[in-house]
Amino acid sequence: MAKQEINTDRVTSAATKLNTANSNINTAFGTLQNKAKQLDSDWNSAAGGIAQTTMYQLFKNSEARSAVLQNYINLLEQLVNPLYIETEAVNTKLADKFK
Repeated sequence: MAKQEINTDRVTSAATKLNTANSNINTAFGTLQNKAKQLDSDWNSAAGGIAQTTMYQLFKNSEARSAVLQNYINLLEQLVNPLYIETEAVNTKLADKFK
């Protein structure tokens, strides 16, 4: 059986980078949303209404994207790293008993 190993430092680094990227994307979408709200009263046409609907759907989808990404970050930070470290500690203790 091939040895399987997790580099916990790299998992932590990846989670940090993903968190930063998620925050940056959320900030950019927040800025766009504020600009869009400023334009709401100026769009008084069918094309404007369609553009608004599409834009607000994009913002809604971004919230879902952010939630999924945050859930993945939480999985890495709260389950993958801690459980791997705990499992390795238990395995090391068990292996030490056979030395």
